[in-house]
Amino acid sequence: MTSSLALPVLTVMILIVALGSLKTPLFLAPDTWSNILRASSFVIIVACFEALVMIAGGLDLSVGASFLAGAMTSAYLVTATESIALAFGGALVVGLAIGFVNGLLTSWLMISPIIATLGTLFGVGAIVITLSGGVSIGPLPDNFSQIGNISLGPIPGVFVYAIVIAVMVHVVLEYTDWGTRIRAIGGNREAAIKVGINARRTAMSVYAMTGMFSALAGLLQAASLGSGSPSFGIGMELKVIAAVIIGGVSIYGAIGTIPGVVAGSMLLSLITVGLVLLRISGSMQNFFVGLVLIIAVVIDRFRKERMFKASVDKVGGTQ
Repeated sequence: MTSSLALPVLTVMILIVALGSLKTPLFLAPDTWSNILRASSFVIIVACFEALVMIAGGLDLSVGASFLAGAMTSAYLVTATESIALAFGGALVVGLAIGFVNGLLTSWLMISPIIATLGTLFGVGAIVITLSGGVSIGPLPDNFSQIGNISLGPIPGVFVYAIVIAVMVHVVLEYTDWGTRIRAIGGNREAAIKVGINARRTAMSVYAMTGMFSALAGLLQAASLGSGSPSFGIGMELKVIAAVIIGGVSIYGAIGTIPGVVAGSMLLSLITVGLVLLRISGSMQNFFVGLVLIIAVVIDRFRKERMFKASVDKVGGTQ
């Protein structure tokens, strides 16, 4: 069962740009759109995998911690060894480990995803801050920083990375057995188990991949900015979940598409950059993100009720 809000979200984006350009011409400036694409890149990568978790019926609040761990691990390793391969490998392994722990806690110990991943968020964050001494690591070697700063004309390279990853996740979700299993356990876990799907293993693999790619996104931000900072990832979970829900992924599981998630991520980045251009304070920016999230959740709730009513009417009509 799928649902995409990509087209409605894109319509809202066009409306925002039209109204914003009336307020300030900077809305249409090439640099503005380059910043929007760059800002959305990291959210897109993490949101694609958060979407898989939610479609599978779970929730991962620790993506910000995985993002931070990936950034700081890669920054430390590339500074200490000047090995880009080691930086990538270290960051991915750390992220994979965090995701594995989340999967173990939620799928095997059956702890609530909210409680388990919230604990991971605080625990991993505390460990990273303690080990780093709470200070930034940098400047990073130029050859590493180039990974996050190359571009294809006006399009940032990190945005290209994000779209490639999004396409891969879309293909996996829609056209592979793993994607089918993800939707199955999110729609009806008990029924999925009865037909032979290993729900625990599927859920654990989703959490593990989410941790690993969240860490990769953190690495890319460190490369993009030329340093790793303890402030990376703060509030990432709110932005990502907002982008996922705005893009049409249901908080109740099974429903959602990756194109919708990409559109939701870009809309969120457009709103954030737009508020900066309009000189709106940081606290008010968070207010608007929260407001958009609440609206998206309400829409999701009404959509679920409408779908339930339609299914009941269909059953009644066949009797």
